[in-house]
Amino acid sequence: MQAPDWLLPRPEFELSPAKQQAFEDLWRSSCPGAWIPYTLPYPKWQFLTYLCEAQALVLHGSQNRAIGSVEPRQANDIRTYSNQRAIYATTDGIWVIYFAILDRLRYPGMSLFNTCFRVQDPAGALSAPLYFFSITQAALIQRPWCEGAIYILSRQQFEQEAPQNLQGVDIIFPHWISLHPAPPLAKLTVGPEDFPFLPQIHGHNNEKLRHLATSDPQGYPWLNALES
Repeated sequence: MQAPDWLLPRPEFELSPAKQQAFEDLWRSSCPGAWIPYTLPYPKWQFLTYLCEAQALVLHGSQNRAIGSVEPRQANDIRTYSNQRAIYATTDGIWVIYFAILDRLRYPGMSLFNTCFRVQDPAGALSAPLYFFSITQAALIQRPWCEGAIYILSRQQFEQEAPQNLQGVDIIFPHWISLHPAPPLAKLTVGPEDFPFLPQIHGHNNEKLRHLATSDPQGYPWLNALES
């Protein structure tokens, strides 16, 4: 399956023995429930991605850096799966930062439109992660970025979204939900400089996107709603 042009491939992530050891040492030395003192010369998204590949963890991003226990909240989405009262989390270290660095308190009318997935071929091989990011155009031009937090949670009570089949291949989403509160095992501060696709975030028209999603549910990603 050839990925369309609107999808962004993950930047190269080479896990050398030295990098892996640095990630392991940092994780082991972190105090339970505390902020991780990140000073490594590697992108934070690589550290977060490695943690979820090496251990049964998930990631929750928020601009709220004072969460003591991550609680289920009602989501607002056109997809049934993404419109539940739940904790939404991911195992992808890039996708989670997108949610943490958007200042939705200052821009309450800003809507988010995004995806992250991998393609699994009939032989079981997985593609690199693919991404798409958009926010309301009126907010995008204001650069609505902020400092945020990544809450690292146990995967024990989370369930992954089921794969979807498209053109004979399975689409695998690193998208997990839990209906139960989850205490953070650790926390990591992130900012817009940690998000590798900041210049590639699109801007969309809220009304156009709602209209197209309602009138043509199979027309995803409704590129005619994009304004930048």
